[in-house]
Amino acid sequence: MKAANAIVERFDSELRVDWIRNLATLASIEGEWRALEGRVRHRTHVSTFDFLAAWYRHYAGEYGGAPLIGLAWRGTELAGIAPLTVRRGSVGRIPVTRVDFAPNDSIAGEFLVDDNQPEVVAALIDSLGQSRTKFDVICLNGFDPASQQLLALRNAAARQRLSMQMEDHASAVVDLRQGYTAYQAGLSSHYRRNLNQKARKIAATGFRVEGVQQAQGLETLEACIPRMIAINEASYKLGGQRLAGCHREFLTDVVRRFGARGLLSLPILSIGGKDAAFILGVVERGCFYDITLAYDESFARLSPGAFLMQQALQHFAAAGVHTIVSHGAHEYKKHWSTAFVPQKRVFLFAPGPRGAATRFVRFGLQPLWRRLGAQESSPDGEPG
Repeated sequence: MKAANAIVERFDSELRVDWIRNLATLASIEGEWRALEGRVRHRTHVSTFDFLAAWYRHYAGEYGGAPLIGLAWRGTELAGIAPLTVRRGSVGRIPVTRVDFAPNDSIAGEFLVDDNQPEVVAALIDSLGQSRTKFDVICLNGFDPASQQLLALRNAAARQRLSMQMEDHASAVVDLRQGYTAYQAGLSSHYRRNLNQKARKIAATGFRVEGVQQAQGLETLEACIPRMIAINEASYKLGGQRLAGCHREFLTDVVRRFGARGLLSLPILSIGGKDAAFILGVVERGCFYDITLAYDESFARLSPGAFLMQQALQHFAAAGVHTIVSHGAHEYKKHWSTAFVPQKRVFLFAPGPRGAATRFVRFGLQPLWRRLGAQESSPDGEPG
């Protein structure tokens, strides 16, 4: 199968790689994409068709960069996908053309590749390096430090003369295999006391947790969407400003797509009759993966987000969900997570003066500046 608007590179008699840049092509490979994600065990929601079709639809272009989606085929069977974008941006404050995982405004991202076939990742990078796509740096997130994919990536980078650098990242995980009571017992006594204190105040005011949990509450799905958006707009992130249209449309699309499949988790907390917080995520194969969450800033003193998280964890444990995955090692997650799982972020710098200069500034000068106490808000020109 040859995708429209594709660049085709052949490496052996079994495997070929196509690069698609036209989003209209996605509809023609939906069946193969869904079949692949059904086979792959080691993945999250961020490589699924529903999540990425929604992301590319609402963000690709001026905001999110041009779509660049690699498809690795063995005959007529799809063996791997590289969901990427290419855009102008910066690394180390140097203007560059960069290739990123989609979503490129997140630290989450992954190849969708058949389990135990890391050579497919290598073929995708080999093809990208030999294609007509011009780039200065490739930025890829979320690799297990011990994974075969990371080793395959290193080998492909060497073949393509791409200089490789890595930095440490992590995701927060909650282990519910022993149930909610056992999990709660593992929290610090200080955090439990704080939770209990806030819970008593919330209970005294009166609260409800509504929304959608997989098959439960699906009849309220459409009504939940404007409630979720209103909470977002009342959060500290927006301060009452209207949520941008692309964000509204993406969240709406994601809720409808995963709701239709019975995989949606969208609990909404109301306190004293007013919506206070929500959590949006996907439940699949006994795991919950968060997408976003927000709380109304007027309820900040009650910590409604932390309260709702505990309510959700109780529900998940009772429903047989054994693992919670929250991308990013943000400080506030240390209070309620079981562990931070280490990951690697990979930078592949193209040969040539710009790639070499960017690598030097990002991994040579910037660490020195930080050691000297220089303050930097975002070394890659991205949201923190």
